[in-house]
Amino acid sequence: MNLRWIGILLLAGLCTSCSTTYRARTVTPSGFLGDTSQLRRGQGDEPVLIYYNPAADILTYDRILIDPIVAYIGSDSRLAKLPKEDRETLLNYFHATLREQLSQDYILVDEPGSGVLRLRIALIDAKGSKVVMDTLSTVVPVGLALSALERVALGKTLTAGSVCIEAEALDTLTGMQVAAMVDERVGAKVTGHVDKWSKWQDVRDAFDFWANRLRTSMEEFRNQKNSMAS
Repeated sequence: MNLRWIGILLLAGLCTSCSTTYRARTVTPSGFLGDTSQLRRGQGDEPVLIYYNPAADILTYDRILIDPIVAYIGSDSRLAKLPKEDRETLLNYFHATLREQLSQDYILVDEPGSGVLRLRIALIDAKGSKVVMDTLSTVVPVGLALSALERVALGKTLTAGSVCIEAEALDTLTGMQVAAMVDERVGAKVTGHVDKWSKWQDVRDAFDFWANRLRTSMEEFRNQKNSMAS
C-alpha cells in the first residue's frame, strides 16, 4: 500500500472538505505535540500540517484509547478569557462526539495494551508564549454535552468562528508516534443551517466533522484491509 494513504486514513483523513467549515490556510503549532519538525505542509484535503510514520503498521490496531482532551492555552489566547467551566463544556462535547463515532466500529478502552492506539488531542488557540495545559474533558453522553454547550456563556470572550486542534496517534506500548497533525477549521459564511443558533455553531460543526471524518476514514482503511485479506 502507498504509505501516503496511511496518514490520510488515520489522522489526515479528519480533514477533507466540509460544507459548513473549511480548512484554514496557515496554523502555528503551540507546543502540545513537542517537536514538530517532522510536520509538513498538507496538500489537497490533508490537514494544514501533517506527519505520518512510514514505519508504523496501523493494521495491528483494533482498539482505541482516547485521552481526556485538553485545552492548551497561551497567554494571548482567546480561550484564556473563557471561564474554565465553559472550556470544559467545549472539551466535553468534542470528547463525547469522538466516542460516539469511534465506538460504532472500535472497542474503546481505558488502558494501554497490544493493538491499542492512543489518541492525544488538544484544543488550541495558543499563539503566544507561556503556554499552559488547563481543563480536561470528561466522558459524558453526547446529548448531555450538546445541552451543556448550548448553555455556554457567550459574552465577548471567544469568537467561535474558527477552532484549532493538535492531535497525535501513539502506540500505547512503545510510545511510537504513528501520525500527528495540526489543523484549523473556519466557519463558512453561508452554511444552509437554519440552526446556527450561536457563535458556538461553527465550533460544534468542526468537532462533528473531525469526529465523523476520523471514523469514516478508518472504516475505509479497515474495509481495504479486509478486501486484501480475502
